[in-house]
Amino acid sequence: MKKIISLLLFMIFIIGCATTLPSSQRRAIESRDLEGMFDDAFKSTLQVFQDYGYVIKNSDYDSGVIQGETGIKQEWFSMVNFEMTATIEQFGEDTVKERLSLIKKTKTSSQYGTQESSKMVSDLELFRKLYDDIQREMFVRRNLSK
Repeated sequence: MKKIISLLLFMIFIIGCATTLPSSQRRAIESRDLEGMFDDAFKSTLQVFQDYGYVIKNSDYDSGVIQGETGIKQEWFSMVNFEMTATIEQFGEDTVKERLSLIKKTKTSSQYGTQESSKMVSDLELFRKLYDDIQREMFVRRNLSK
């Protein structure tokens, strides 16, 4: 019995370690250099957040930070919502560095109380799609002003 419990604990530990990304890999997924100017990137990011169903909680143009969150959705015996933060910075003449971070928050309730957990989302395809949409919106904004 002790061997089975030890094996289960070891497997849980291995699975938990396998899902944690080193900071360099996380940064590679979450960051992107965009072609354009800060103003267009900031406004485009606001637009894309809203297109994806995020309500803007906070934005600070001077520091280049945007924070948004989704509403709470009921999933089985838990409530789930997502929070996304963007940091935007002008680099050079026509390059903007942007980093998005996405957190999944889960609340579960039982007769013993409420437990909350949060997990960083590292979905490469989702981040690629978000950045493609932001870059597309920046392109539209740039060409509308001509």
